[in-house]
Amino acid sequence: MPRHLMPQSVKNRLAALLMVAMTCLMCVFGAVSYYLTEQRFEQDKETAKGLLRQHLSLPVSRALWVYDEDRLNAALDSALGGSVLGLIVYDDADKEVARRWLTGHAGGQPGVAASEGFTIDLPLISERDMGRIQVSWSDAAQKAALNLTLARAILEIVLVNLLLLGLFWFSVDRLVFRRVGLLQHALDYAATREHAADIVPMPVSYQDEFGALTHSINVITQRLGTELEAGRESEEEARAALTNLQNAQDGLVQAEKMASLGRLVAGVAHELNTPIGNIVMVASTQQEVAQHLARALADGALTRTSLATFVDKTTEGAGLMLRSANRAAELIQNFKQVAVDQTTDQMREFDLAEQLGEVLSIITHVLAKTSIMLEEHLEPGIAMYSYPGPLGQVITNLVMNAITHGFDGKQTGTISVGCARQGDYAHITVADTGRGIAPNNLNKIFDPFFTTKLGQGGTGLGLHISHNMVYGPLGGRISVQSTLGVGATFTLIIPCRAPGGAQ
Repeated sequence: MPRHLMPQSVKNRLAALLMVAMTCLMCVFGAVSYYLTEQRFEQDKETAKGLLRQHLSLPVSRALWVYDEDRLNAALDSALGGSVLGLIVYDDADKEVARRWLTGHAGGQPGVAASEGFTIDLPLISERDMGRIQVSWSDAAQKAALNLTLARAILEIVLVNLLLLGLFWFSVDRLVFRRVGLLQHALDYAATREHAADIVPMPVSYQDEFGALTHSINVITQRLGTELEAGRESEEEARAALTNLQNAQDGLVQAEKMASLGRLVAGVAHELNTPIGNIVMVASTQQEVAQHLARALADGALTRTSLATFVDKTTEGAGLMLRSANRAAELIQNFKQVAVDQTTDQMREFDLAEQLGEVLSIITHVLAKTSIMLEEHLEPGIAMYSYPGPLGQVITNLVMNAITHGFDGKQTGTISVGCARQGDYAHITVADTGRGIAPNNLNKIFDPFFTTKLGQGGTGLGLHISHNMVYGPLGGRISVQSTLGVGATFTLIIPCRAPGGAQ
C-alpha cells in the first residue's frame, strides 16, 4: 500500500494490520481446506467408480451369457442414481444390447456437457468376451456442494473479520487508546504550564500497566515542575549576571577607548612641548634684545650695527616662532580630527596614507623614550570610504601592543607600518622585530581579557576591541603571524568601501 494511503492513526493502522493478517490467515486455511476437500472428493469419486464396476460387471456379464433381458435391466436399474445418469451395454460385437437412463435424462448421450463417460469392461465367461458398459457420469451435485462450501467459507471470513474488527475497535479503543489520549492531554497541559503549582497530578484509576504509567508520569511531571521553578530562578540569576557582565564589559571597553584617547592627548601634549618651548624661548630672547635696544636708544648710543643686529634676530626669531606655531597648529588639527573620528565613529572619505600618518604622528612620543624605530611604508592615493576612527584605534592598539609586549625586555628594534591596495581591498601590516608571541598564545590573543600583563596594568581588551572593530564596522579580517624570538606581523584586510557605504 502506498505510504500516502496508509491511515495516520495508530489505532487505524492496527485495525488494518489485524484485518489483513486475519484475512490472509483465513484465506490460507480456506485454500488448504478446499484443496483437501477437492482431493477427498476425487478419491471418493474413484472409489464410487470402483464400487460401480464391482456391482455391475459380473451380473451384467452373466445376464448377457444367458441372455436374460429382465435380469439385465434390473441390474442396470439398480445402479442408476447419484452420479450415474445413464448406462449403455454393448456386446462383444460392439452392438448395443440395453440402455437405461434416469428420469429427465432419457435419450441423452454419454459425455454431454456437465457429464463425463467411462467404460466398464465386462469379465470373460468361458474365455469369451462379453462386451462393455458405457457409463454416463456427472459430478455436478458434488461440485455444487463444494462451491457452496467455499462460498460459506468466504462469508465466514468476512463475518469473522468484521466481528474481530468490532471487538478490537471497542476493546483496544476503550482499554488503550482512550487512556493514552488522557495521558497525552495531561502531558500537553503540563507542558504549557509556567509554574509548578499549575501542574495537577493525574488520578490513578486502575491498578494495571496504565495505572503504573500514570504514577510514573505524575512523578516525572512533579520533578519537572520542581526543575522548572529552579530553572526560572537560575534563568533570572543568569540574566542578571549577564546584564552585569555586559555592563562591566561595556564599561571596560569604554575605559579602553578613553585610555586610547588619553594616549593621544598625552602624545599631543608631548609633541606640543617642543614648538611651544621654541616660541617661549624666542619670545624671551626677543624681549631681552628689545630691552637692550630701548636702553641704547635712551642713552643715545644706538648705532646702525646694533639696529641691524636687532632686525636680523627679530627676523630669525619670527621665522622660528612661525614654524613652531605651524607645527603646533598641525598637531592640534591632527589631534582634533583623530579625536573626532575616535569619539563619533562616523563614516567619511579619506586618504589611507594620510590618515595613518596622522595617527602615527601623535603616538611617536612613546617611541622617543626608547630605542625603537618607527618605519612607515604607506602607499599614497588609496581612497577610502570607511570609518577612520575605528581604523585609527586599531592601528594605535597594535602599535602600543608591539611596544608594550613585543619589546618587553628588548631594548632595540623596529616597528613598521605599511599599507597597499590590492583590488577593492586595502592591506595594512603592523610588524615588529620584537620577541614574538608564544605558539600556545596565538589562538588566544584576540580573546577578551587575555593578557600576559595581568596585574601590571593590562586589561586584555586592546586586541579584542581591535578584532571586533575589524570584523564589525570595518568589514574586514585580521590575522597574525609570529615566530618566537623574531617578531610578529599583524595583517588587516579591509574593503576600501566599508559595508553599508554609499556607492
